[in-house]
Amino acid sequence: MRPYRRQKHRRLLYLTLAVVLCILCLTPGRLFRDRRGPQVIAVVIDSASSMMTKERSILDIFEELTHGQVVSTILRQYGQPDELHFHNVDNMRGAVDSERYLNALAQAKSTLQERPGDRVVVNISLGSHRPNPQETKLITDILGLGALVVAAAGNDGLQESSYPAAVDGVICVGASAKGIRRDYSNHGDVDIFANGSTRTAQTIPLPSTIGIETHSRTVVLNGTSFAAPKVSGVIVKMLQLDPSFENPQLLEILQQTSDKVLGFEQGSMNRLSALATISGTYSMLKQAGYIFFMGLQVVCMLVFVYSGFLLVMPIPEFLFRVLLPDRWMTIRMRRINRIMAATTKRPRAIRYIINCLFPGYSQLFERGSRALLEIG
Repeated sequence: MRPYRRQKHRRLLYLTLAVVLCILCLTPGRLFRDRRGPQVIAVVIDSASSMMTKERSILDIFEELTHGQVVSTILRQYGQPDELHFHNVDNMRGAVDSERYLNALAQAKSTLQERPGDRVVVNISLGSHRPNPQETKLITDILGLGALVVAAAGNDGLQESSYPAAVDGVICVGASAKGIRRDYSNHGDVDIFANGSTRTAQTIPLPSTIGIETHSRTVVLNGTSFAAPKVSGVIVKMLQLDPSFENPQLLEILQQTSDKVLGFEQGSMNRLSALATISGTYSMLKQAGYIFFMGLQVVCMLVFVYSGFLLVMPIPEFLFRVLLPDRWMTIRMRRINRIMAATTKRPRAIRYIINCLFPGYSQLFERGSRALLEIG
């Protein structure tokens, strides 16, 4: 019966681990989402190829990976919208076509008019240095219909953000890392910062001497283009948790829960803190995270103190041995005599005798050697 019970308990353990993994893999927001509320739609207006020189040299290696795909993937990871509409604005040469771009904005406006009860978040990770009256008019109409428009500030390191990020009402997103603005990020009229770095893994089949081998590569991309969809994704998640929030309230929550960015009034988005303000589930996760890190700090402090104690503890004896060698040797020899007079010799006592074998102290060395010989 014992082997059978062991097998039964092992199966129960495997089942418990599987349930825990499923819970960890599921997003808490999905478990508690109210499906009866309005749908949250994300609209990505972007390029189907890289528009930045530094990115293009990387992305050309991975033909399946495009600028718009990276932006859409980031938005899905941060927000998981009910629907995601992607509008490609490239022409045949891979450059942004103004007509297609304006047409994408018009389609986003049509979506809002056709579905007035749903919430729409428009992400634009592209821009130009000069405003376009038609672009401004369409974006103003989109904002008037209740959508949120999030745009990248630009990657020129200037004090003026690019358009449409500089249009009134658009949430302008800059790039930061570890509380410092990234050098490439524009920073004029930025509403919120976010981490502009992202890692993308790609698998590429390449010919080799034994046929076709699959190689995995990790590409690191930087830019405000990848900071904007993180903000858009968090806004999508906030709307899924509570669709009744007004657009100014959402931006206010992001700003109030943001982390400090050196030299700027606006901070860097803190995803968990923002979600914790409107969701008890995320609030519990935030508190659990604080408790975990506080516990980790306490453990590290105890380890540090204990290690320091182990290092400091031999110092008094060392000073005693150096300053009063005769007195120190006499005390050691008396301890050895007491150990030898005892009927039983414990391992700790034997280790003490071994530790007394100092070659520089002949009398103590001889007494310890004789004691070890007597013990055998």
